[in-house]
Parts: sequence; C-alpha cells; structure tokens
Amino acid sequence: MLPLSHIGFTLTAVKILEKGMRLRQIDYRLVIAASLLPDLIDKSLLKALAGSVEYESRAIGHSLAFLTVIGILTLGRWFWKRETRLLPVFLGAFFHDFFDVMWLHPGIFFWPFYGWEFPKAINEAWLGKVQLGWYSIQQRDLLDNISVWILLCFFMKIALKRKIYDFLKKGIL
Repeated sequence: MLPLSHIGFTLTAVKILEKGMRLRQIDYRLVIAASLLPDLIDKSLLKALAGSVEYESRAIGHSLAFLTVIGILTLGRWFWKRETRLLPVFLGAFFHDFFDVMWLHPGIFFWPFYGWEFPKAINEAWLGKVQLGWYSIQQRDLLDNISVWILLCFFMKIALKRKIYDFLKKGIL
C-alpha cells in the first residue's frame, strides 16, 4: 500500500474502534504518524545500511516483534500511569501491518522465529487489477483513490465544523 492508503484506512479503522469501544479521545496526529511508522523505520534503515548489510524494505518495522514492543510499552504505561497516550501509536502500527497483509509474509512478520535474515516479500497483495465494467484500474490505485476520498471527508468535516485548530493542537477529529 502507498502512504495515502495507510493514512486514510488507518484513520477510518481507528475512528470505528473509538466509537465502537468508547475509547477516550484519541490523538489522530499520532495515528497519522504511526500509520507510516513501519515504513519510516524500514526505509530509513534500508538507506542507512545500503551497501554494508543486505536489508529489505520490509523488515523490523513490519514484524510482530516490533508490534509486541509497542504493545508492551502501551500496556505498561496504562498499568502504571493509567495513560493511553501510546495507544494511537500501537493502533497506527498495527493497522499498517494489517493493511500490508503481513501475515502473507511469515518470514518477515514472525521474525526472528523463521531466522535472523529478512526474506524479500515475494508478492504484493495489492497489485491486482479491478475490472469496473469497461474500465480497468490497478487495485493499488483504486485503494489510493478511496483513501483520498476518506481523507477529504475527514478534513472537510473538520473544516466545516471549524475544528482545524483543535485538530492541529489536540489531534481531535
């Protein structure tokens, strides 16, 4: 998935969770940043380690081990201080892996249980084509277009309610 898709679909999923589970107010600025966190980590490491070590663009940031560390930190913060500040980070990273369908890449997702090296992701789950009558579109492009509409809806809602300042200052949607 591309960055816009990760942001749009993660915002939607977290908003549904927030309403359905009656979570406390979530900082959506953190959700947006965390929805890109696995790619930011892995792409940065790929650039930093280029040439010296063989490293894939999906690695540590896309692993269950990374999600577990964030989850433990989130739970620890909640148990000791009754704060949920790290929950948006965990949810953003979780939904990133979910929308990247990382379970289809067990060598990466379940690292280091399959070995210490990261295998190359063989297939991209979102590379198919969707046939809409006479019109054919790449599945990845369709998801990006849907995500743009989702983002427009979220930010039009903020703009029409004149809550842009609240979003920028507190992360409220």
